[in-house]
Amino acid sequence: MKPEFISFTGADEWTSVEEMHKLSGKYPIYWGLLFSPKRQGTDPRYPTGDALSRLMWSNLRLSAHLCGDYSRRIMAGESIVDTIPVDLGYFTTIQVNHTEPVPAKIIQFRNGWGNMRAIAQTRADTFPTDTSVDWLFDRSGGASIAPTAWPAHPGGDQLVGYAGGISPDNVREVMSVLEQMKGRYWIDMESGVRTDDRFDLEKCRAVCEAVFEKGEA
Repeated sequence: MKPEFISFTGADEWTSVEEMHKLSGKYPIYWGLLFSPKRQGTDPRYPTGDALSRLMWSNLRLSAHLCGDYSRRIMAGESIVDTIPVDLGYFTTIQVNHTEPVPAKIIQFRNGWGNMRAIAQTRADTFPTDTSVDWLFDRSGGASIAPTAWPAHPGGDQLVGYAGGISPDNVREVMSVLEQMKGRYWIDMESGVRTDDRFDLEKCRAVCEAVFEKGEA
């Protein structure tokens, strides 16, 4: 079974919206934008306000990935409306990157912006039983570290994600395992589609071709 979509995370100052649209027109893609109050505009992976505006007005399928103090405050039940630089209503999904996520807190936060999908990360050997959020298995946290094994799909109609060390170099090997999953899933990558710490759309293209074209019988 093929993934329902691929999430490419880390579009930045140099990413061409025109080329993103070309890929999105051919493959099922969500584009993840990273947010952190300490790293925004200083780390290449966390775009400046101008780049965020350009990307948010693109009409692409976007996912907001909330990191650092944003995720800590969400888990504490605090508001981040006064500090987050964008209207999250522009996004199709919201992902809260926290090592100990509480689904109820994420849903409470999400409900303040709309009814978009909510994603939480897990590092456990099996996916959590709570289905109020979509779970992304990710022990890497953007460090491009591949796991020793991928957890089995929890079954039923639940949608789950897999991330960690996936790149154009190994995506077919990864897919040889994940395509055996009996359920709905997506794959996500960040460091594996960067070159010299810039988001690399050619690597995104190579991944899509390997997953959706070359891998088909």
